[in-house]
Amino acid sequence: MKALIIEDDPSVAKVILMGLRNERIDCDHAPDGATGLRMAVANTYDVIILDLLLPSKTGEDVCRQLRNANFNMVIIALTALTDLSTKIKMFNLGIDDFLGKPFEFPELFARIKSSLRKQQVEIASVLVYDDLNLDLKKHEVTRNGNKIELRDKEIKILEYLMRHAEQVLTREMILNYVWGPSVERFTNVVDVHMHNLRDKIDKPFGTKTVRTVNNVGYKLKK
Repeated sequence: MKALIIEDDPSVAKVILMGLRNERIDCDHAPDGATGLRMAVANTYDVIILDLLLPSKTGEDVCRQLRNANFNMVIIALTALTDLSTKIKMFNLGIDDFLGKPFEFPELFARIKSSLRKQQVEIASVLVYDDLNLDLKKHEVTRNGNKIELRDKEIKILEYLMRHAEQVLTREMILNYVWGPSVERFTNVVDVHMHNLRDKIDKPFGTKTVRTVNNVGYKLKK
């Protein structure tokens, strides 16, 4: 499991990070809303611990943008604002649970596990879409049982597409996920790799799984 903590209070973030890492959970931390949103879009997380009162972009805005983009990771909101109207608004935006500050880590961890169970989240090492299979541990790709040789970056792109199958991923989202936020923005590297990916996973099989969404990006669709 992988978690993202979006929290501007260093002491609170430290408690959560230490607690989750003690449970052998891989964690990242973002100190503000804008950074947290970029990380959430560029990486694959199973759960986000989201403070609502954040600098640069509020937790409410982060949650709204993730849900509008059809990201379905578990989101647990943390805040000192525990009034009913705030809770209702956040649940309507798509959070999975709500925990008031101050809180004890054991309760937060119990809520994480409960929310994951409700969504039946499984961290699979083998991703499947139609007749396309990606084994992340073996670094192997097959289509209808036929092995396909892909380079590391092509596998990373395919993983991102398969984890968000039938969702539109912008070029910037793919660029951030595969090459990181520091890469040159004005580059055609995504389009070049997508062309190569199509030549390997679609063209030999007479399929069109990797679709171009004009002026936006790409998506995986049967």
